[in-house]
Amino acid sequence: MGPPWLKEGWFHAHALYARSVTDAGAQSAIGEVFARRVKGGYTSAIERVNLERRLVSLLTRGCERAPIGYTLRREAVNDSYSEGVENVGYDTQAGLGSGVFFRTVKLKDFPWNGWLRVAAATRPAAAWNPIAGFTDEAGALVWSVLGDAAVLPEPYGVGWLPNRVRAVEVSGPVEVPRDALAPEPSTGALRAPAPGTVAHQRVTYRVALSKFHDETKMTVADLVYPYLFAQRWSTTNPQVNRTTVLLREWLAAVRVVKLDTEVRDFGDLQVFLETPVIEVYLRHAAEPAEAPAIAPPWSAVPWQLVVLMEEAVTRGLAAFSEDEARRRGVPWLDLARDRKLVAALGPIAETFERRAYVPEALKGLVTVEQARQRWAALRRFRQQNGHWLVTSGPYRLQKWSGDSTVLTVFRDLSYPNVVGSFDGWALPRRAWVAAVDRRGDRLELQVDAQTLTKFERSYKIVREPMRLEPTGEKARDAVVARWTAIGA
Repeated sequence: MGPPWLKEGWFHAHALYARSVTDAGAQSAIGEVFARRVKGGYTSAIERVNLERRLVSLLTRGCERAPIGYTLRREAVNDSYSEGVENVGYDTQAGLGSGVFFRTVKLKDFPWNGWLRVAAATRPAAAWNPIAGFTDEAGALVWSVLGDAAVLPEPYGVGWLPNRVRAVEVSGPVEVPRDALAPEPSTGALRAPAPGTVAHQRVTYRVALSKFHDETKMTVADLVYPYLFAQRWSTTNPQVNRTTVLLREWLAAVRVVKLDTEVRDFGDLQVFLETPVIEVYLRHAAEPAEAPAIAPPWSAVPWQLVVLMEEAVTRGLAAFSEDEARRRGVPWLDLARDRKLVAALGPIAETFERRAYVPEALKGLVTVEQARQRWAALRRFRQQNGHWLVTSGPYRLQKWSGDSTVLTVFRDLSYPNVVGSFDGWALPRRAWVAAVDRRGDRLELQVDAQTLTKFERSYKIVREPMRLEPTGEKARDAVVARWTAIGA
């Protein structure tokens, strides 16, 4: 998913220029400013903006590296009737290869039961595992819908959209409660935080649980196991170390507050959904818009599948990443296309089912019976589908060949994002400041905004003055300012 500031210009500048700076003094200054920005070392939005401006100035001061041009990538869609698509959302940087595309696009002829065909420039080459796989273009496309992310990058801005977790409050500083759980460095064991531990920020989430593709229900154990995994494997696997460094530097503790039950009414049918409320305590303070994406409590795969992958790596059957596989002379862990490995994992899972195996750190969250049911369901899924890629995403892996992959919709009423959940992002709209009035220490803005009118398969976007909704009515659209006033 990347860091919360993945699409920010100052972050791009650092990625492009930092390694080419040769002056020792400049390197030190760049490192200091960058660390302050990414660790929340500022007290106001003005100070944050000035840090970002200073960072870019330091990076571009010399002449070691300079941009000489930009490339434009064009991506094609078929919008003809009846084989075409509509309602196409895209990301301003990632294009169609983004989560928002697959969550908005609709077939014109058969919106519910047709086939969406998507092409990539190259054949899939990267291994398929959710830890350090799916790293090529084709793999990234598959994983963007097979594995549901906690949050998604805002397609036309720099923020984040709730997907499976929703931040309901960002606050702090606050003392970490004694009933919170802190993963221990190097082992991942869950311990009570030290008395008097203060977190600079607390993010409270509501997590939308659902069934996994093996028909087991998600639980809190699935949500917290990634925290344990990151601590335990970061010391032995360079790729895991790199991808989890932000989480490990920021995470202080996690606390399960309660388990709510929500009712989804489908007329004659009611579905009861379990929604955990979880507090995540952070060592540093981030911008409120960035904080929910730093360490959300989420896993796209069940805990027992992660344990199975860990066991495969521990036994030397495979390695999580391509580099580690090459270094150790073992296969790159692939849960579907490596038939030898898929078969070798079967007896391991069978042994774990017989023992009702639960990792030590999860024994307070998973019962023996629950563990046995989980392992049995995982084995049954592999026997029925020929692979181990169980996820909680909207699509499941059905079949594949050397140059194609087929995913089918996972139809289950527990899945929280119904059809149309992301339709508001299919047609980007803009707003403009039409006039500014200064009233003492306030600025009052008159805003023009685009409005959208749909009729059957056509739509019309019109710019007009934005008016407040009548008292008591909920605003249909929100206007967000993409700037900060730093002085007058």
